[in-house]
Amino acid sequence: MKIVIDAGHGPYTAGKRTPDDSMREFHFNSVVARYIRDGLMQYEGVEVLFTHADDGSSDVPLKERTDKANAWGADAFVSIHANAFGANWNDANGIETFVYTSLPAAALKLAKAVQGALIRSTGRRDRGVKADNLHVLRETKMTAILIECGFMTNREEATLLKSDEYRRQCAAAIVQGIVEVYGLKKSESSKSGTPIVGQAQVTVQQAQEWARQKKAAQSFIDLAPVYWRIGGELGIRPEVGYAQAAKETGLGWFPGVVSRDFHNWCGLKTTKGGSNTDPLAHARFLNDEEGVRAHLQHLALYAGVEVKGVIVDPRHFPSVRGTAKTVEALGGKWAPAVEYGNAITDLLAGLLATKVPTPPVNESVEKVSIEINGVRISAQGYLRNGVSVLPIRAVSEALGATLEWVPETKQVRVNGIDLTETIESGVSYAPARELAAVLGLQVAWNQAAKTVELSTCSIRW
Repeated sequence: MKIVIDAGHGPYTAGKRTPDDSMREFHFNSVVARYIRDGLMQYEGVEVLFTHADDGSSDVPLKERTDKANAWGADAFVSIHANAFGANWNDANGIETFVYTSLPAAALKLAKAVQGALIRSTGRRDRGVKADNLHVLRETKMTAILIECGFMTNREEATLLKSDEYRRQCAAAIVQGIVEVYGLKKSESSKSGTPIVGQAQVTVQQAQEWARQKKAAQSFIDLAPVYWRIGGELGIRPEVGYAQAAKETGLGWFPGVVSRDFHNWCGLKTTKGGSNTDPLAHARFLNDEEGVRAHLQHLALYAGVEVKGVIVDPRHFPSVRGTAKTVEALGGKWAPAVEYGNAITDLLAGLLATKVPTPPVNESVEKVSIEINGVRISAQGYLRNGVSVLPIRAVSEALGATLEWVPETKQVRVNGIDLTETIESGVSYAPARELAAVLGLQVAWNQAAKTVELSTCSIRW
């Protein structure tokens, strides 16, 4: 069965956000869409297609979305949204599901099942199933519904819409409604085994701590954030790819025929292929980013997940799509040895069990925000005993500075200069004024906003 999941609008669509701009509608819609895909992929014979740009790179026009769904020959089209009433905070609330104005029987059946599951799961106000002349309902050639999961203009529901728990609740309920209407059955591979598809079950910090404990190469430790970012884009559990990379590369030490400069983290062959002992039979990639993307695209292929955009996997052959939806099933498919998948799950078990050491509690420590040229970045620093310290990599990369890892001292060097740094949970920090001096910045402290303000020009106090 072919099911289209459509995350409504895009990150740049005007007006589609909370009144205080703390959440854009696409940020809710796209995450719920991924969770729905993960849920549906556990069922037999299900294929899922996204009509939106899941990476948020663009706002896909409505016609392009419906044309794509129609060309694919989908059986059902499910559009995910968050509602709004006006542009200011108000009391409008609840969940509603829409069908086209002609009230197609199949769409009504699906809408009622999904709406019922959502209300039972969330306990929100039931606004019912409604009809409207909306493009994605009118121009699609298959059963189509559009779901409004709550109001961004209601303070209570906006808080829910921003929470991962509520997003998962909504996704699970929508999957439940779809399963009920179409009588979908769980696949055997999803009943037993370790799924490849899904959200990360461990953090980047846990992965890096696991790699450190296993005496991994620093390049492998540094690679974890790339796996987590690209895995999130593709809907592939990054820890599965990371554990597989550990096996294939000897934790980044590359003891086999593939050397570090191949940027090949999973032993991928060229399109032509060849012997395992022949370096020329193995793919070379431009950089680690491309190598990790190729790895996870190949895993997605085996798991049956459609990969959009540029395919850098040289062996993205349709014949293997969906043939190994669990890690265990990779044995005898990805590699000849039937125990291959079990070797990866053994590594994965250790990764999942790893805990990140908690630094000693210091009541004089508090988090601080960071602004660079007036723009706040997502990373945060700390205020320790009146001294602000900032994450070296996050600040440096935001400014395009050159970073170098020094194995002898196990520290980061910025623009060729060593810093007074500390490492907590795998992240290196340095005093704000020292880091600013190395980067050629002015620095100021905004006490009211608890923010370190960095600027390439003089700051007026």
